Amino acid sequence: MRATVLLLAAAVAACGPADAPKPAPSVSAGSSAGSRALASTVFADLPTALAAVIPADARVLGFGELHARTDRAQVRSALERFTHEGLPGLSDRLSDLVIETWVQDQACGAVAADATARVEITMRRPLETKSEIAQLAEAARAAKVQPHAMTITCADYARIAPAGKEVDPEAMLALTTSELARVTAAAVAQRDGEPGHRPWIAVYGGALHNDRFPEPGTADWSYAAAVDRATGGKLVELDLVVPEYATGEPMVQRQPWYPLVEHADNQVHVWRRGERSFVLVLPRTP
Repeated sequence: MRATVLLLAAAVAACGPADAPKPAPSVSAGSSAGSRALASTVFADLPTALAAVIPADARVLGFGELHARTDRAQVRSALERFTHEGLPGLSDRLSDLVIETWVQDQACGAVAADATARVEITMRRPLETKSEIAQLAEAARAAKVQPHAMTITCADYARIAPAGKEVDPEAMLALTTSELARVTAAAVAQRDGEPGHRPWIAVYGGALHNDRFPEPGTADWSYAAAVDRATGGKLVELDLVVPEYATGEPMVQRQPWYPLVEHADNQVHVWRRGERSFVLVLPRTP
């Protein structure tokens, strides 16, 4: 499995959901199209789905996505949908939003610029992704939610994209995981010391990093265990799946919830992966 994930990371197919055997899901409704149709809970839109599945005692909401890429269908990204549909329904209960991104450190000079450009090329990120991340941060600030980015040092840049060598996907995955865990735990600790704070902190990034049930060999790339320790087990995993991105992806095709991708429609279909862990297959773009 580790070799499979490394292959994915090298192409930076980027952090697709990875599911080990999980407890059987509880379902309340079903999709019925096709012989491989899978029971799911169905909601009219993303805000309604999130309101229904997030436990009242949640502390951290770990959102994961299949990243938009230049070699995937050019449809509305999960990031754009979260900004305009998901965030507004949550913001009055959110104090902080940790985003899987970094602000280029000018003090690192050409090393930072070169490493950032090479990582973006390797990850096949569309040009729009930068503006969508900026829009998410702006929307958070407008809702009085404090956005946070990862901190990348000059040594980090050299490690993830060594001069004269290819981008190191394992180093990138490990750095992203540790930074998301660190920033999130720090936000939890800070807010816990403030009376009357909003109850939730959200993290938005790739769906490998928020995995509460990682497969063997991938646990080092998930912040879930560390954040669970920081919150007393109150992390909720929420994977947002754009069906056009997931269709035909080898790592997604073998997931038990893949039939929801095949039969995606204009509603949100939710698969309960396990305790405090949900896959939300978003509406197909018309």
